[in-house]
Amino acid sequence: MESGSAAPAPILHKSEKGYDVLDGIQRLSAGQMHGSPTLAAYIVTCDSEDTLTAIRVLANARLQGRPEPPDWTRRQAVNVLVIDRGMSVEEVARMGGWRVSEIERLKKVLEWGFQIRCIGGPNLPDNVIDTISKHTSMESLAVAPQPIADFCHTLKTAKFSNADAEPFVESFFKPVTKISKAHGIYEERLDKFKDDPEVQIRISGRRSPRQKDDALLRRTLKSAETIAARIADEGVEVPFVDEFFHLLNAVAKHLKVVAPRHQQPTTAATPADMWSDK
Repeated sequence: MESGSAAPAPILHKSEKGYDVLDGIQRLSAGQMHGSPTLAAYIVTCDSEDTLTAIRVLANARLQGRPEPPDWTRRQAVNVLVIDRGMSVEEVARMGGWRVSEIERLKKVLEWGFQIRCIGGPNLPDNVIDTISKHTSMESLAVAPQPIADFCHTLKTAKFSNADAEPFVESFFKPVTKISKAHGIYEERLDKFKDDPEVQIRISGRRSPRQKDDALLRRTLKSAETIAARIADEGVEVPFVDEFFHLLNAVAKHLKVVAPRHQQPTTAATPADMWSDK
């Protein structure tokens, strides 16, 4: 403006009481400081509070001015328009030019994140919150809030990626059959989680090579088991399945070499070609 450029037009709402600024309060203030007598503006005449609120939230992203980061705008839109005002996911997605699935996922993550913080948990990354939501329910959070919140804090402190965290999340949130014993069960699972070598390494910063290898192997096997369970749940047939059994037998062979004598596995090995046509 000081160099002669016109200010981007603010958006005003005209009502019986006068004009309300929906977007551009800083531009109006800058014009006043600069001594500009007039500014061009968009004038909106509308009785819908939802529409007026949507303009306040989405104007910078959709029309003009200095847009906020896209992720911040989406979160504001979902928080204010969907969660607070109860507008539909489809309507807000259309207003913002976003995919419906994107807004649905963000709504779910924000609601779950709020519930986790309500029981004393931390701010977690969206993908970790999404993983937690897949393995438990909001009702379960209230059954044992203290150990669940402590688990989430430890998960964050250990700086797990989502892929690394998923086996631990799945194990911690396994279904509890007796609600009356839920708190004690979650306490036991929390202690087991904190005693895990990988968790201790991540938190303490110790880097014993042997512990690191043990933790890596355990994490990899847990991830493999999680993926296998997901494939089984989806009912997808896996071609060349005997190749996977060969890999399992090879891992078991190595584990037999390093296992203490008193901890030798007692289960019989599964033949790699048991389902092969050969």
